[in-house]
Amino acid sequence: MLQEGPRLLVLGGLSPGDVSSPAIWSVDPSTGTSNRVGTLHLAVHDAAGAMEGSTALVFGGGSYSTVASVQAWSPAGTVVVGQLPQARSDLAAAVADGTVYVLGGFDGVAMTADVLATTNGSKFTVVGQLAVPVRYPAVAAADGALWVVGGQLGTSESSTVGGQSDAVQRFDPRSGHTSVVAHLPQALGHASAFVLDGDLFVAGGRNGQAPTAQIWSIDTSTGAVRAAGALPGARSDAAVAVVGNTAFMVGGELSGPTAPLDSVVELTLTRGSP
Repeated sequence: MLQEGPRLLVLGGLSPGDVSSPAIWSVDPSTGTSNRVGTLHLAVHDAAGAMEGSTALVFGGGSYSTVASVQAWSPAGTVVVGQLPQARSDLAAAVADGTVYVLGGFDGVAMTADVLATTNGSKFTVVGQLAVPVRYPAVAAADGALWVVGGQLGTSESSTVGGQSDAVQRFDPRSGHTSVVAHLPQALGHASAFVLDGDLFVAGGRNGQAPTAQIWSIDTSTGAVRAAGALPGARSDAAVAVVGNTAFMVGGELSGPTAPLDSVVELTLTRGSP
């Protein structure tokens, strides 16, 4: 999911029946209404997205298999603008200082540790390596760095096999160095990360196979992790975007791909906590 002005753009994902969706939806968070605004060139799920100007970029994902395609959508339509250096799904993307960074995921067989940078979705540069290669991490940009929290450790197509990470990784775009700076109180995968008022939060996800409603805050200066609240209900694999001082978590899963969610959760800070 991406934020474009006051709207949220939801591109692709899994629809009921565990089927990749090509749909592009525009959601108005002020009214809760949504309408379909386009169609992806290739239906994908477990992809990553980022805004580049007024264009929405969708990186890789799963389709008939793990793919390398980079799709670009604007009101004029969807086109394939490039290819990742290798096929990659279960990945994440974040924007820092006008550059899109692609992190985590796997190629369908092996983990991908490369951190990629792009400004257009067509040309990519390897700018670093994750210290702990993971799939389905929670990723956000904060305090001049990219934060990669938790994630799945296994390479099986099943996201419930292989264990999870509790590592909080910090990637420095200036040096290209990644370090493990903290650990969550428990292993976590399929969570969502966002920044509100300069503070980094991680919400939802799965601990083992069980979805959680827990929200954690991570102090980006000390690495301290503390409990910061709870979602209205457990959810994993939710898309997230921030509009102003509000974070929105859209969709996700309750107990797996066969139990998708269609709700939108709004998160704001109150007395320093969501």
